[in-house]
Amino acid sequence: MSLSCAIETCKCKSRAICHCCNTKLCADHLKAHVDLINSQTHPLANEINTLDNQLSLLNVDEVIGKCRQKLDKWRHECHATVDRFYEEKCQELQQRCVEKRDINQFEENGIVVDADPLIINQNLVYIEQWTSNELDLSTLSSPYRTIACSQDSWAATTSNNHFLLIDQYPNLCLYDK
Repeated sequence: MSLSCAIETCKCKSRAICHCCNTKLCADHLKAHVDLINSQTHPLANEINTLDNQLSLLNVDEVIGKCRQKLDKWRHECHATVDRFYEEKCQELQQRCVEKRDINQFEENGIVVDADPLIINQNLVYIEQWTSNELDLSTLSSPYRTIACSQDSWAATTSNNHFLLIDQYPNLCLYDK
């Protein structure tokens, strides 16, 4: 008992089975089917041959060398990052240990203040006794400048080699000697 061709419109008996797709075909449709498969496989075979040529021209040692260089660079950068992070954390740890030690020392010893006593030489400052009748204001020149003062201000007299400053309520007078 023979089977019909797999093509529905064909009434011929099948003569072969396509090993690619396991289809039963008559002789005429088998040739067309083989031509269709060949038209699809030839470009694929050409592409495979092109890739084979490219692979045969490829210098595997050179490719591996470039990949190793990239991996070595990546490893070096990663180690540098880890080393930098490690150093930062070591510094943080050191700083915290120093702070903790300082706090413990303050708690144990308290704050030590070393202050020398203030020594005042009594001969550095000399204030003469003065009475108002010793100063003859008539011999002084007219006031160089007068500043209005309130009654609450303290009476003051001072001088240097060039000027005399006297509080004469309500004015503060500066005399040029």
